[in-house]
Amino acid sequence: MKKAQISAEMILLVVIIIAIIAIVASNLFSTAKKTSDVFERKVENLTKNVESMCITDLDCNEGERCVDGICKNQ
Repeated sequence: MKKAQISAEMILLVVIIIAIIAIVASNLFSTAKKTSDVFERKVENLTKNVESMCITDLDCNEGERCVDGICKNQ
Protein backbone atom coordinates (compact mmCIF):
# COMPACT_ATOMS: atom_id res chain seq x y z
CA MET A 1 0.00 0.00 0.00
CA LYS A 2 2.83 2.37 0.77
CA LYS A 3 4.30 1.89 -2.73
CA ALA A 4 1.05 3.11 -4.28
CA GLN A 5 1.15 6.27 -2.18
CA ILE A 6 4.72 6.96 -3.24
CA SER A 7 3.76 6.44 -6.87
CA ALA A 8 0.77 8.76 -6.56
CA GLU A 9 2.93 11.41 -4.89
CA MET A 10 5.58 11.05 -7.58
CA ILE A 11 2.95 11.39 -10.31
CA LEU A 12 1.57 14.51 -8.63
CA LEU A 13 5.08 15.95 -8.37
CA VAL A 14 5.77 15.23 -12.05
CA VAL A 15 2.46 16.86 -13.04
CA ILE A 16 3.31 19.97 -11.00
CA ILE A 17 6.79 20.18 -12.54
CA ILE A 18 5.37 19.83 -16.05
CA ALA A 19 2.80 22.56 -15.30
CA ILE A 20 5.54 24.90 -14.05
CA ILE A 21 7.65 24.21 -17.15
CA ALA A 22 4.64 24.90 -19.38
CA ILE A 23 3.94 28.22 -17.63
CA VAL A 24 7.58 29.32 -17.88
CA ALA A 25 7.76 28.29 -21.55
CA SER A 26 4.55 30.19 -22.30
CA ASN A 27 5.94 33.33 -20.67
CA LEU A 28 9.21 32.98 -22.59
CA PHE A 29 7.38 32.62 -25.91
CA SER A 30 5.20 35.63 -25.10
CA THR A 31 8.24 37.74 -24.24
CA ALA A 32 10.05 36.58 -27.36
CA LYS A 33 7.05 37.53 -29.52
CA LYS A 34 6.84 41.01 -27.98
CA THR A 35 10.58 41.53 -28.39
CA SER A 36 10.39 40.36 -31.99
CA ASP A 37 7.58 42.81 -32.75
CA VAL A 38 9.48 45.74 -31.20
CA PHE A 39 12.66 44.80 -33.08
CA GLU A 40 10.74 44.54 -36.36
CA ARG A 41 9.23 48.02 -35.89
CA LYS A 42 12.64 49.51 -35.12
CA VAL A 43 14.16 47.92 -38.24
CA GLU A 44 11.28 49.23 -40.36
CA ASN A 45 11.78 52.76 -38.97
CA LEU A 46 15.51 52.58 -39.58
CA THR A 47 14.95 51.35 -43.14
CA LYS A 48 12.56 54.24 -43.83
CA ASN A 49 15.09 56.73 -42.46
CA VAL A 50 17.92 55.31 -44.58
CA GLU A 51 15.73 55.30 -47.69
CA SER A 52 14.91 59.00 -47.21
CA MET A 53 18.56 60.08 -46.87
CA CYS A 54 20.00 62.12 -49.73
CA ILE A 55 22.90 64.27 -50.90
CA THR A 56 21.23 66.09 -53.78
CA ASP A 57 17.69 66.45 -55.12
CA LEU A 58 18.53 63.70 -57.66
CA ASP A 59 18.61 61.17 -54.81
CA CYS A 60 14.96 61.87 -53.95
CA ASN A 61 11.74 60.69 -55.56
CA GLU A 62 9.84 62.89 -57.96
CA GLY A 63 8.20 65.79 -56.13
CA GLU A 64 10.71 65.72 -53.27
CA ARG A 65 13.72 67.87 -52.45
CA CYS A 66 16.84 67.13 -50.45
CA VAL A 67 16.67 69.27 -47.29
CA ASP A 68 19.40 68.81 -44.68
CA GLY A 69 20.20 65.34 -46.02
CA ILE A 70 16.60 64.08 -45.96
CA CYS A 71 14.15 63.82 -48.86
CA LYS A 72 11.06 65.91 -48.12
CA ASN A 73 7.93 66.75 -50.10
CA GLN A 74 7.93 70.20 -51.65
